[in-house]
Amino acid sequence: MKKVLTILLILLSNFSFSQELEEKIVGLWMEYSKAFEYKDYDKISKHFIYPVVFHHKSNSNILNNKNELIKVYINSRERIIQKGYKYSLLQKWKLSKISETKVILDVSYSRFNNLYEKIHSGRGLYTYENKNGDWKMSAVKTIK
Repeated sequence: MKKVLTILLILLSNFSFSQELEEKIVGLWMEYSKAFEYKDYDKISKHFIYPVVFHHKSNSNILNNKNELIKVYINSRERIIQKGYKYSLLQKWKLSKISETKVILDVSYSRFNNLYEKIHSGRGLYTYENKNGDWKMSAVKTIK
């Protein structure tokens, strides 16, 4: 009986750690998304560690510092993203733990204009790594 209780306590403590980790990572992603909405490029850059890898469509970019990252986000926000973009909403997510210091957040989201009309639905894989107690993105992959 003691063994069963011990196993249950271990499983429950692992579940709560995973739940806490999931809440933390999803919260960080939502902060990142809000910074994108407000064109707060400095705040966006604080969500990353360098170098960071971006996989979009058929090409990949390795960005080595904050200035390179900000240039990519300004270009994306000004030239690439859907015309009329106002904000994004998280639709669903799944967190996969790769190791104690690395997770991947699989996100489905929708983008809306100022009339609350959906103008795009998308999906991305966001790799987070824990460096010195902080979870930061190290890779972003857009999925069609």
